[in-house]
Amino acid sequence: MLKMAPHRVIFVWYYYSVIIIKNDFRVKEALVPSDKVIFLFTAMGTRIGAYPYRFFVKQFNKRGYSCVVYDYPRRIVFSGDTKLWRRFFNEIVTDGQERVKMFKKQGVTHFYSYGVSMGTLCANKFTRDTPEISHVVLNLTYGDVARNIWTFKSVKKAKLSLLGQGIDEEAVRREITYLDPVYNAAGLIGRRVMLQLAKRDKIFPYDQTKYTKLAFEAAELDMVYSENKFLSHLPAATKNLLSISSIDKFFSS
Repeated sequence: MLKMAPHRVIFVWYYYSVIIIKNDFRVKEALVPSDKVIFLFTAMGTRIGAYPYRFFVKQFNKRGYSCVVYDYPRRIVFSGDTKLWRRFFNEIVTDGQERVKMFKKQGVTHFYSYGVSMGTLCANKFTRDTPEISHVVLNLTYGDVARNIWTFKSVKKAKLSLLGQGIDEEAVRREITYLDPVYNAAGLIGRRVMLQLAKRDKIFPYDQTKYTKLAFEAAELDMVYSENKFLSHLPAATKNLLSISSIDKFFSS
């Protein structure tokens, strides 16, 4: 059971710590007396304090979950630096694992992971690398990460940087296999997975992401799948994020 200093809970019903700034990401805790912790990884370039995340945290705090929220800047992707990418993912996973160890010493027994958009790569890797995580939600994830970098206009800076280093799409694909959800599908065996895709997603095109669903099915994951047929990337991701009751039901299953 998480314990908090008495002066921190006299006038507020939950505790929201200061933002801790690391090399390549920021992290903030919202802790309540609980034996359940959700690790929430935001979408690229969005902030811990953005409304959907604040709503998510507040609602789950009310339902008896503590939350640890991570955000990170666009420069991580735009750099086109594959060594920086690997360092970023390793550091964010290590930070989460250190918090899991600390929470376990305080009596916490249930750990969950939730990722939004690019944050699904963090949630996926964190889950695969952390045995204590029993459930993971992948709210609009990739199909082929290298193909997305090469075709999505909003990350063109990353593509140009890679090309300037003499790195083509196939070389990137080899460098970042540790991120690929299809390649690593079997790494989620033994976890309960919620996969959410959107047919009208223009950022993560459905003709790519559908292969993640097929890979998860082929790996026979314990999976709950939902597919939004009408909304594009941001509206669909937000709708999923705010569906508190269905997420809570999944974590409780």
